[in-house]
Amino acid sequence: MVANKGKLVAILGPTSAGKSELGERLAQDFGGEIVNADSMQVYKHFDIGTAKPTRESQTRIRHHLIDIIDPSDSFDVARFKDLADEAIRDIRSRGMTPIVVGGSGLYLRVLFHGIFPIPSDEKVKADLRERFLKDPDELYEELRRVDPLYASRISHRDRVRVVRALEVSYLSGRTMSQWEEEHSFREERYETYRIGLTREREELYQRINGRVETMLAAGWVDEVRGLLAAGNDPSCKPFSSIGYKEILLYLNGSIGYADMVTSIKQQTRRYAKRQLTWFSKDHKDPVSWFHYPEDRNDIWGQVDRFLLTTN
Repeated sequence: MVANKGKLVAILGPTSAGKSELGERLAQDFGGEIVNADSMQVYKHFDIGTAKPTRESQTRIRHHLIDIIDPSDSFDVARFKDLADEAIRDIRSRGMTPIVVGGSGLYLRVLFHGIFPIPSDEKVKADLRERFLKDPDELYEELRRVDPLYASRISHRDRVRVVRALEVSYLSGRTMSQWEEEHSFREERYETYRIGLTREREELYQRINGRVETMLAAGWVDEVRGLLAAGNDPSCKPFSSIGYKEILLYLNGSIGYADMVTSIKQQTRRYAKRQLTWFSKDHKDPVSWFHYPEDRNDIWGQVDRFLLTTN
């Protein structure tokens, strides 16, 4: 059953596959507006390393859920769902087409299927957060022992999800993977056409390496210097994301520049691999996979048919 009437287009897939460009082109041609589904682009001031749309792009095509959260504020998937729902209603109220763009698999799943109720305890969560700050690798290894399937889908640096998964396991005696399987995400909240962008592995990795070089040339390190100078706490969540964490290590003298670049590229490639694993294992949602721009005509034809079809 579709809980919310109306159609939307979603563009998903690994980093560096071309999602943002495709979303903007589709929005131009089909009267659309972009709803961001990237967990880092919601934060203000963290621009270069999150591949945030340029101001020119945001002027040309209206984007939602970009630059909405202060770096020190908390943000989770439940809040994302509520804000995305609100943005989609707003877009539809003006006769436009919502186009959801992003590679955060959990955000997309919750937007399209809802959230299932699982236990929580603030004391347990606080204890786990403290342990993560002391030794994140040890806590991630614990999660790998408890729930290897869920651990394989997330980064060992993802404090929020590592802590949440262990919290759920401690409180309920069941793993996050078991909760997800029981919930099954059966409810279809929107009528959605899902476009997946992909590349051959080696080509994707080359694109990632090139994009890291471009971001660094655009002043990524100076952006981090400016964020610190503005008083942003290095322990705030966006600083734990790929690239920003490595640049912090470089700026405090823990690693050299060359090692920083190598690490950012390596961690981004690993993240892309996890994204591909997530979407390939998520068989509940049909995804039409394409290469862009090579498959441009096929994509435009499929979107046109989807939007014109009446159920």
